[in-house]
Amino acid sequence: MAAMGWSDLPSDLLTDIAGGITELADIARFRSVCSSWRLAARAAAAAPPPQPPWLLLPSSPSRLFFCPREDRIYPNLRLPRPDAATHHHRRRRLYASPHGWTLATDPTDQTASLVHPFTGATRPLPPLPAFFEETDDLAWDWSPHGVMVSCGEGLLFCAADPTTAASWAPIPALADCNASSINYAGGEFFVFEEDVCRTTVVDAVTLAVASVIQPPAAVEVPTEARVAVAGDELFLVVKSKWMYLFGDDVDFSKAFHVNHRGVNPVWQELTGIGDRALFVDKLHGFAVPTPGFGNLEGNTIYSVSSKDVNNNRRHTPTTVNYSVSAFSLESRISKKLVCLLNGREMAKRGETASWIVPSLDEG
Repeated sequence: MAAMGWSDLPSDLLTDIAGGITELADIARFRSVCSSWRLAARAAAAAPPPQPPWLLLPSSPSRLFFCPREDRIYPNLRLPRPDAATHHHRRRRLYASPHGWTLATDPTDQTASLVHPFTGATRPLPPLPAFFEETDDLAWDWSPHGVMVSCGEGLLFCAADPTTAASWAPIPALADCNASSINYAGGEFFVFEEDVCRTTVVDAVTLAVASVIQPPAAVEVPTEARVAVAGDELFLVVKSKWMYLFGDDVDFSKAFHVNHRGVNPVWQELTGIGDRALFVDKLHGFAVPTPGFGNLEGNTIYSVSSKDVNNNRRHTPTTVNYSVSAFSLESRISKKLVCLLNGREMAKRGETASWIVPSLDEG
């Protein structure tokens, strides 16, 4: 009698095994064994347990994904590779969204697409306008209705409906908006202008301006500010200019929150967020419940920073060191997360490191 192979295991047993897997990376590995294992893991992939954020690190030549809970670095995941014939001149850049997709752009010819690093799926987008080549700054986010993007002044939108997504269209109501970040949540885009600390809420379907939230009265124009979204609540964290005198050991100095769906929303100073953590980077900001995630601390803001490494060697690429800091809203003290990233040098690229919530859902 022939020995039973792994692919011959009963389907109900495989389904039970897949249902007990909690890490998304392990679910993805399970699905990749064979077609029967992929089918057995369908339910687990469709509704996996909540996942803590990962970091997309723009290393070179291979993108790296860092999972803080596992303290593990994954190279490239399922990112499709450029064709061999065009690889020599392709300098594709990736910008993560918390919603599982990344925006891939090529500064050579401004081609663009959505790439799902956890499934390998791709969705083509129209090429970006030529003026995107003039800057490395890019703000964007994805919604089921389409993609909003900006490289500074003004915003563009490309509908998800392939019958109407022939090109990027400007949003007239935001023509003078100097966007530094864009967040999507709950049917709305949140466009943040860091230079004036102003947030514009935009309906994701009609692209009409729903409200404009002016900066807190107690805040001067900051050197660094981030916005994060969690349901009806909007958070603002600020780092004043004088904080830089104390180096990297001092993090955000003030935090605010507001109900963005309220009448005439006004920022209120924030003392705590309970058993939640905020994850912020230059592109996005969002909140995550911390119960069940053993190494995530509640009432904490997690951010990522980079530092160029001076290797004093001519004709060698610039390297960078990434670190994750955890800023306690209770103690107002920042500490560096102890992990594999500390001290690890990576080749520098043009993008910025960004948080992404791992998902196998492409919807």
